[in-house]
Amino acid sequence: MRGGAIFLVFLALFTAASYAVPVPLFPGNLVPSLGFVSVPSPYAPFFSAFVNGVVYGFVVWLVFVLVSRKFEEPKVADIRRKGQGQRNKKKS
Repeated sequence: MRGGAIFLVFLALFTAASYAVPVPLFPGNLVPSLGFVSVPSPYAPFFSAFVNGVVYGFVVWLVFVLVSRKFEEPKVADIRRKGQGQRNKKKS
């Protein structure tokens, strides 16, 4: 749930920033020039900004997911160890 919110916030942020800054940014500037999609010229800056927002939003989301999993792993491991310790005490 938090990951989806992170993605949407950074999608909007990077799309707005890419559209506001008149400098072509990677990878949005490559999409219209590669010829995969033909975009009418008035919409090309917005399409480029949207591609940048999707790509950079995905990167931030991926980093968030990996970091949050890294911080959650020790908690899960501690719970498992405590559960195994209680099982061993019951057998004795």
